[in-house]
Amino acid sequence: MKAILQSILQMPYFKNYAAASGKVHNDAKHEDAVQDIFLSHGLSHLQDGGVNQKQRDKWLKGADHSDIPNDTFISQPCGTHNSPDFIVKTDNKLFFLECKSVKGSAPMYNSGVPKKEYIYVLCSQKYNATTIYMGGDVLPTCEEQLIQKHIVEARKRDEELNKLLKNHYGISYYTRPMIQHKGNNQNYFTHSKRPTFENNVLARC
Repeated sequence: MKAILQSILQMPYFKNYAAASGKVHNDAKHEDAVQDIFLSHGLSHLQDGGVNQKQRDKWLKGADHSDIPNDTFISQPCGTHNSPDFIVKTDNKLFFLECKSVKGSAPMYNSGVPKKEYIYVLCSQKYNATTIYMGGDVLPTCEEQLIQKHIVEARKRDEELNKLLKNHYGISYYTRPMIQHKGNNQNYFTHSKRPTFENNVLARC
C-alpha cells in the first residue's frame, strides 16, 4: 500500500468529474485516476462489492474482513453519496480512501465531518499537485466530538421548533452542518505539517 500511496502523491490535478490533465479527451475524473493507480499496482476491482454503512462502520472499528480477498478494492462501496470513495484491502489490512479535488488549497467537507480513520487524497488545480492525510490529523478526536455533540444538540432544537410550527403546508426547519476553513493555516499544500501528515499516512502501511 505504501507504493500505491507514493504513486498517488505523484499525481497531477484532476477535476472531480472531467480530467484536467493526465487523460486524453478529458474523459476521466479524479476517482478514475486513483483507480488506475490501483490497477497498475496489481489490485483487482471487486465489481459486486456493495457495502452498507453499518458494515463499513464495523470494519472501521476493526471487525473481521476475511471475506474480502487480499489485493482488491471496492469503488463507491456505500454508493455515490456516501463515503469513502474506495475501500482497499492489501497486506491483509483495510484502507479507506476519500478523494477530493479543489481549485485552491483546501477541501470542502460540506456536511461530512472528516473521519479520523480515512486517508484523504486531495489534489489542487492551483498547485497541480496531490497530498494525502489522515482525517484524524486535520481534525483531532476531541474537536470532532465537540462538533458531533453540537450537531446532536442542533437536531434536538430543530425538533422542538418544528413541534411549534403549525403552517398549512408542512414547512419545517432543518439545521445543516457545514464544515469550513477559517484563518491563515488552511492551505493544505504549503502548511508546515504537510510532510508530517503525509508520512503519518505512509507509516500506517
